[in-house]
Amino acid sequence: MHIQIKRGDPSRLAEYHAVFLDSPLYSHYFTEEGKLDGWLSTAMEKGNLWAALTSRDEAAGCMVIEWDGFFGAFPYLALLGVKKQFRGGGIGHLLLETYIGVARALGCRKCGLLVSSFNPRAKALYQSLGFQKVGYITDFLPGAHENIMVKNL
Repeated sequence: MHIQIKRGDPSRLAEYHAVFLDSPLYSHYFTEEGKLDGWLSTAMEKGNLWAALTSRDEAAGCMVIEWDGFFGAFPYLALLGVKKQFRGGGIGHLLLETYIGVARALGCRKCGLLVSSFNPRAKALYQSLGFQKVGYITDFLPGAHENIMVKNL
């Protein structure tokens, strides 16, 4: 399947929202009405949302990158999701490679992310691309623990 990574388009907000449905992230962090749409809209206003589009122009995944996210020291992958029917097909890997590549091209020495303890598949994906656990936050939100992961570029 041919996938293109493009900057988010505000007219496609509902499609980007749908990427996160039926995901552990959605059920743990975005059950409050409007919360996810607010995150995605703000990210698009800043130019920080990237979408993975299929050859049929369907949003298969998306990510939000905060370029000064780790205390202004290096970029932070704030959100990554792949639509249910595309999970396991390499879309998350492609989005992460884009994140890493852009961070490297900007001259960053590191990039980072948090991954929830309830999301072992995502943690395995991040580790496969060289992210290493450097810390752990207990009860980031009630019942949700976060692994702090960093990749040296």
